[in-house]
Amino acid sequence: MTHGSPVPRPVSHRFPTALLRPAARCLVAWLVLVPVVVVGVLVATGGPAAAHAGGLTATDSRGRVLSATPVVPGLTIETIEAGARLRLRNNTSGPITINPGSGTTTPGVATPAVATPAVVIPGAELTWIDDRTTPDGRTVAAGQTVPWTFTLDAAGTTVTVTGELVGEPRPVAPAWWILVAVTGAALLLLARRLPRADLLLAIAGSAAAVASAAHVIGSTLAVESAPPAMTFLSAAGINLLAWPLTIGGAVSVVRGRAAGVLAVCAGAALTAIFVLPDVTSFHRPVLPFAGPAPLERALVVLALGLGAGVAIAGAGVLRALAEKTSDA
Repeated sequence: MTHGSPVPRPVSHRFPTALLRPAARCLVAWLVLVPVVVVGVLVATGGPAAAHAGGLTATDSRGRVLSATPVVPGLTIETIEAGARLRLRNNTSGPITINPGSGTTTPGVATPAVATPAVVIPGAELTWIDDRTTPDGRTVAAGQTVPWTFTLDAAGTTVTVTGELVGEPRPVAPAWWILVAVTGAALLLLARRLPRADLLLAIAGSAAAVASAAHVIGSTLAVESAPPAMTFLSAAGINLLAWPLTIGGAVSVVRGRAAGVLAVCAGAALTAIFVLPDVTSFHRPVLPFAGPAPLERALVVLALGLGAGVAIAGAGVLRALAEKTSDA
């Protein structure tokens, strides 16, 4: 080799050290800013209930129709979505009018209806939320039964619809919150001890995304009053960005690209923040979920605990990667 000729250096595919420390600082600032923004959005759009599929919320009780008297052939009325809504099918020969303001939820105590009078023509169907019958926003003790009634006008015949709200036992909320804390703390501890904490975050972030997706699908399937596709898109919300961001970042981490850690942490943080309104499932027995209630709570634990754990551990992992890269 001729003296003075340059010696070629191997091309490095590692994430530049100069960018890792700013990325870690950016992640910390982002984790402070995003919760503030999301909480503000939830408040401005009507609070946590807006984040549930189909507008459904966890409740203390389950509603059901007991009778409609006198019996009118062709008229059917039932509760759907655990009593959150009523559905009326008119297969009679005349119109049916839903009378407002004539129902009771407790003996002798009148309550107003949600809507103005509605007329259901023959062959039509109507689904609606009625304040006289819905369990939403009511405290009903386990084992307690709260009766309700309201009237319909079936082509001149007054039909009295009766039903009840039946309270169910509440879950042990502190136990579920402890599981969230233990899940997040265990992840933070492992991230400090394992030599490949970036892979740990990729796996945990992906698990949080899968749990979040399963939660959204189960919540979507619980809605009977709206098209599934639109319900899913509404329920998924910002997760439509968070899920691919997390999975894409995990793939990058597996390929040895440190930049993927930032994407995983960002996606996991969004997942944890967006599932926050659903922690009501830790406190209420009747859940808007097409599956066992403990499964829904477990999915929320994973989405929140793993998502928050990945987001918090991310800054430290990025700093560690920066130090390793600078020492190499």
